Amino acid sequence: MSVLPLRLEPVQSREQWRHFLDLPWRIYRGDPCWVPPLKKQVRGYLDLSHPFYAYGRAEREVFLAYRGSRPVGRIAAILNRAHNQFHGDRWGFFGFFECEDDPEAAGELLAAAARWLKEKGCEAMVGPVNPSTNYECGLLVEGFDTPPTVMMTYNPPYYASLLESWGLVKAKDLYAYWSPVHPGSLDRLRRFSERTQEREPSLTVRAVNLKDFANEVRIIQDIYNKAWEKNWGFVPTSDEEFAWLARELKPLVDPKLLYIAFYDGDPAGFLLALPDVNPALAELNGSMANPFRLLRAYWVGRKPVGLRLITMGVKQQYRLRGIEGVMFYHGLQAALDRGYRWCEYSWILEDNELAKRTVRLMDAKLTKVYRLYSKPLA
Repeated sequence: MSVLPLRLEPVQSREQWRHFLDLPWRIYRGDPCWVPPLKKQVRGYLDLSHPFYAYGRAEREVFLAYRGSRPVGRIAAILNRAHNQFHGDRWGFFGFFECEDDPEAAGELLAAAARWLKEKGCEAMVGPVNPSTNYECGLLVEGFDTPPTVMMTYNPPYYASLLESWGLVKAKDLYAYWSPVHPGSLDRLRRFSERTQEREPSLTVRAVNLKDFANEVRIIQDIYNKAWEKNWGFVPTSDEEFAWLARELKPLVDPKLLYIAFYDGDPAGFLLALPDVNPALAELNGSMANPFRLLRAYWVGRKPVGLRLITMGVKQQYRLRGIEGVMFYHGLQAALDRGYRWCEYSWILEDNELAKRTVRLMDAKLTKVYRLYSKPLA
């Protein structure tokens, strides 16, 4: 059987955007672990009106690969000036990558992204990020036997071969740990928390107050941008972008699973766990327009059984005081009170030994590995 010739097109028309957004439904057809994303949300991440792109902080170009009239792959090339200014790098990024098991198509898509980034002055290409490390990122390379948790990626196993055959190599691995939620660690954490608070009387921990949402967002943003500033790949968010992210997450937040720590009144750290809404999201099949799917999603999601500990950080000057363990204690107690059965801790940089030791307090085991790749742009 002859193979139709390959062609690449920049995504511009309404029909091309429809092809871009619809492509994963063919690639993942029949895969029980795939969770369809909301198409409107994916489109929003690539809309130049999104605050990620505001004030020239970033720009992007989007490509589709076709064989005949059939879309077979897609990619976004992303110039994140905010990242490069913060780190002193000249990196370009790629993301939103999906492709049939077609090495030629994958190679041409990656090459198109690389050319566009090189024209913008970039010296290396890194990814996948959708569109930065503050959002979904990483290629799943281990742990294909279970669906992803909320805001984590999933892809077919062959994607790694497509990227590596083009010359991309590992830049950094991101780990996901998993544990049942059980009271076995509670007594140990309670004793640890009590000792810490006796030793550190200036430390206080409280649940977030969603009635004072705007002020709480400002407090958490201050912690976030300072606690993660030395992490590999981290990019500080602008006020507009962080407010956008907060509004997107607010419907998912259980206020008893978001704790803020203060030291002598100064915001010192926070812990955020989200109910895993992916089983409900899967029922929507990419859109909230169908009332019957909405009803099924509500029914499935009315009592989530799992959690994702999405982030926990402490400002550098307050580390090694036991604040992480105190927040863990409050979070575990709340999870037990609400009947959650398991928790995923993700993602954690492969070389973040402190974070790995902390999640092991919960008897967590490594279950998934996500990879960020890079390649010099010669």
